[in-house]
Amino acid sequence: MAVQRNVVAASLVCAALVGGVTGCGGDKSDDAVIGSKPKPSVSSSTAAATGLDALTAQQISDKAEAALKSLTSVKVDVSGISDGKPLQLKAAMSKGGECAGAMSQDKSTMQFIGTHHTSYIKANDTFWRDAGGKDGKAMVELLHGKWMKVPGDAAKDKDLQSFCDLDSFLREMSSDDDGGAFTKGAPTTIDGQPVVTIVQKKAGDPETTTIYVAAQGEPYPLKIVSEGGKEPHKATFGDFNKPVKAVAPPASDTVDISKFEGDGGKNV
Repeated sequence: MAVQRNVVAASLVCAALVGGVTGCGGDKSDDAVIGSKPKPSVSSSTAAATGLDALTAQQISDKAEAALKSLTSVKVDVSGISDGKPLQLKAAMSKGGECAGAMSQDKSTMQFIGTHHTSYIKANDTFWRDAGGKDGKAMVELLHGKWMKVPGDAAKDKDLQSFCDLDSFLREMSSDDDGGAFTKGAPTTIDGQPVVTIVQKKAGDPETTTIYVAAQGEPYPLKIVSEGGKEPHKATFGDFNKPVKAVAPPASDTVDISKFEGDGGKNV
């Protein structure tokens, strides 16, 4: 289960959204869009112990991967370092292509919403100024406090797929990688919930990835922590199979992308 690189890769794809901005993120108002910080949870119908303690580390990883693939929706909360700067991502996504989230890095912040037919992006002035280049001032004047409306399903947009379409996200999470073999760590708890721990480390690589898998109910990975490398990060998962609050903003608060000149607004 290739989690240690793909979780962060999904958050970094925000740089492609509006022409390659290096900083992007969500402001403190993001909770109104995507709800509070994800809290690990398990299905009440599967409260019995999973028996993971009796399995090998690789078998636990395989079960966690299978549990992820069965999801219809999930929330992820990621924090880490990218290009030497702190980066944060909160995102909720579903297999139906609905998404809502927020990102931040350095002084730039950005929120995004994906519904069945339209995507929306709202960012602070720093983000739009950097994204606009020579037209940055005009973008700030046009989009200050507004959502940029982008027609089309977010799940079909290659720049949004990684964190708007759960199928795409899970494909990245479960892709083959050369991260090294898994070993079992000591059992512990995450927010009071028992978990089994598996650790992945490649020979000669200082980075160590620790995955905490629910020991009760479905064996979802509740937390992933990467340490020792150049870009340490941690990710928590929660709200498994709960509806995504992807609510379009009021029309009065949006600016259609057709307002921009150029090739459909992708190079604003």
